[in-house]
Amino acid sequence: MNVLAGIKQTRNRILKQYTVADIMATDDWSLEQSVDTAWNRSELMDSLERLDRCKERLFEAALKGGE
Repeated sequence: MNVLAGIKQTRNRILKQYTVADIMATDDWSLEQSVDTAWNRSELMDSLERLDRCKERLFEAALKGGE
């Protein structure tokens, strides 16, 4: 189960990297920077989805191994 805890910690760390406020264009940010930030967040969210799928596979494998 240590692997699942590690995946959860990684997921939370990645999720905290960007907030919606980071993506919004402000006086200090150009539109290009905002688009780049949105792209980075999209990539991070994709990574989170992959982590979730990995976690589900590991959990299912652990359940099958315990039968």
